Amino acid sequence: MRSGREFARSRGVTVKRGERVSRFGDGWLIADRAGFKPCPWAFEVAEFSPAAQADRVLDLGTGTGALLVALNQVYPSLGECVGLELDPNTADQAQRNLTLLGVDDFTVEVCDLRVASSTQGFDLVVANPPFYPSGWGRVSEDSAKARATHALYGDVNDFAEVAARSVKPDGNVVFVFDGGRVRDVLVAFSRARLVTHAIRFLEDDRGQYARVLVLGGPTGDGVMVERRAYTDQIVAAAKDRPGQD
Repeated sequence: MRSGREFARSRGVTVKRGERVSRFGDGWLIADRAGFKPCPWAFEVAEFSPAAQADRVLDLGTGTGALLVALNQVYPSLGECVGLELDPNTADQAQRNLTLLGVDDFTVEVCDLRVASSTQGFDLVVANPPFYPSGWGRVSEDSAKARATHALYGDVNDFAEVAARSVKPDGNVVFVFDGGRVRDVLVAFSRARLVTHAIRFLEDDRGQYARVLVLGGPTGDGVMVERRAYTDQIVAAAKDRPGQD
């Protein structure tokens, strides 16, 4: 069996110094040797996503293109695939990974997704937003790792807003997020006027809910999600309930 580097050479794809080529589903994925393992839940996201032949797909914060690669393996007849990525080096890896897979119709745009202008009319929008707010906990000194874990350039609310204006009226939006912060992604969908249709929790090897997949869209029946602030009126109403001293 050929190695990943040998396969890349056969496809005319360059593997740069400091990069590794790892098995990824039925194919290969290029990533920084010292970086994170690219989205280990990518195939769970792909199988959860309702995609069809010739669908146009947008990946917000595509990174190395792991979600697009997984989607194209699960649904080999997708239409145009577009990835938005802030970091030029990571965007270059995504381009090479899609070329490595043999995907023809794709674009990886280097931009801040919050101000991207060419994001409309997609059948499916997927995203793996950074889980942690800016300034929360320990932020890595490695800028690429910091962007991947912390919302330095847009949080889950920003991702949901962009998804809502990018997806077709009858399209679908799928996010993968921290399983312990499902409230945040549900409220983000609600604020962006996306209807939540389905939720799937993914367990880790300890049986903990490590990730949550959320499927939604602009229309259809779903779960009503509301956010209500704690106010003096709520306190007063609670005190007036029967059976309270």
